[in-house]
Amino acid sequence: MENKKVVSSLAFKMAEQFSVKGIGLIISIVLARILSPDDFGQLAILTVFINLSLNLIQSGFGSALVQTKELGKYDYSTAFYINLAISFAMVVILFVLAPLISKFYNSNGLVAPLRFYSISLLFGAFNSIQTAKLQREMKFRASMFARLTATLLSGGIGIALAYFGYGLWALVIYNFSYIVLSSITMFFVCRWLPRFEFSKERAKVLWGFGWKMLVSSFLCSIYADIKSLIIGKKYSTDDLGYYNRGDQFPYIISNTIDTAIQSVMFPVLSKIQDQKEKLRETLKKSISMGSLFIFPVMIGLLVVAKPLTIILLTEKWLPSVPYMQLLCLAHMTISLNSANLTVIKSMGRSDVYMKLEIIRRIIMIAILLVTVFAFNSVMAIVIGYVISLWLDVIIISIPVKKLLGLGAISQFRLIWKIVLSVIIMAVATYFVGLISLPVWLTLIIQIIVGITSYVLCCLLFREKNFLEILGIIKKLFNKKSIKEN
Repeated sequence: MENKKVVSSLAFKMAEQFSVKGIGLIISIVLARILSPDDFGQLAILTVFINLSLNLIQSGFGSALVQTKELGKYDYSTAFYINLAISFAMVVILFVLAPLISKFYNSNGLVAPLRFYSISLLFGAFNSIQTAKLQREMKFRASMFARLTATLLSGGIGIALAYFGYGLWALVIYNFSYIVLSSITMFFVCRWLPRFEFSKERAKVLWGFGWKMLVSSFLCSIYADIKSLIIGKKYSTDDLGYYNRGDQFPYIISNTIDTAIQSVMFPVLSKIQDQKEKLRETLKKSISMGSLFIFPVMIGLLVVAKPLTIILLTEKWLPSVPYMQLLCLAHMTISLNSANLTVIKSMGRSDVYMKLEIIRRIIMIAILLVTVFAFNSVMAIVIGYVISLWLDVIIISIPVKKLLGLGAISQFRLIWKIVLSVIIMAVATYFVGLISLPVWLTLIIQIIVGITSYVLCCLLFREKNFLEILGIIKKLFNKKSIKEN
């Protein structure tokens, strides 16, 4: 029964991620066709500060609420009031710093948008508790409908404003309205409101786990966003716009698949946190299943990046193609890194998680600084990022080997058939691109050849997880045929 619930939850979480992120991607494509790279570059600067603040608000206590085996009566309300206090403090800080940030980037037009955008943090405090509650209870169907509604409504607002020439404000209001509408729609499915209850004792318990996760998440966010700050200052907002647009497709696609898997696996793993053998097997399943989907999509996107950009975003975004191709290689690592970090977190080892995060970020920032000062180009920064993430795979696996006996080499052995299948797929798809055909026809043929060659390779190499999924699909069709007869 528990396994059935996991499968059902994963199905709804996958549906949520693909529907919400898919529609979000379509909205972003429409906005990119209307607005300029400079508009997106300015938004990227604002988003850095909002994301840092949201990580402070959402990461620590949200994770603690999901990971804790048994919640107390006052836990949700206690976590909410702490998050609300943090969010209010961040709004005040951003209001004060807005003129300085605007001056630093030589753009007076950033002050009002940043101050307006920062108000969304108050809604983020509420939404973080709603999300944790639904995730803990594995009510992903309710979450799907809430976020889908918020995406559609905010997207309509953003596109309308962009069409009528509001530029940067169209992007800011689009993102702001999504956070606000998510809180509203989540209320209707979650039906949770904070009570006038606060427990110092429970705050200490949650803080014991949460503060380490908060520090870890904050360090992660700083590293993820510092590249945008450097590119926006050292080069131009156009360069930053091209970089962010190049990152969008690989990030959204890889993150969508991985978030769906890890959102379901985290509460499941937390329930078996004391059973090491089960944890080990579940981790192996998570790594191989994530790689089965993420690897071919990332390599496929790398090969078709140019025709895809021309068709969807127009030729004005062609400078983003090399960034997109390199970042596809970077985001392949998410299936390995995220699974390992999730299992450490689910075991309640936030101490290990935090120490690991500090070590990882020191190494990554060192590589980033070398690329910035030694090579002085956006491309060098991106190449350094790719190297950092693949080095990260080895670093993260070290504590996992100590905890569960599953190191980097063992993990690579799990996915060697997937890697070989992806290489063959990439070669076949690349040669199709050498044929002189219309752009749209080239893209269609490449997609067909890519999917076909990958499926055939998985069948030929008898990849375990692929055959397992194929078996489930066959059973579903057989049941449907029996019912119809």
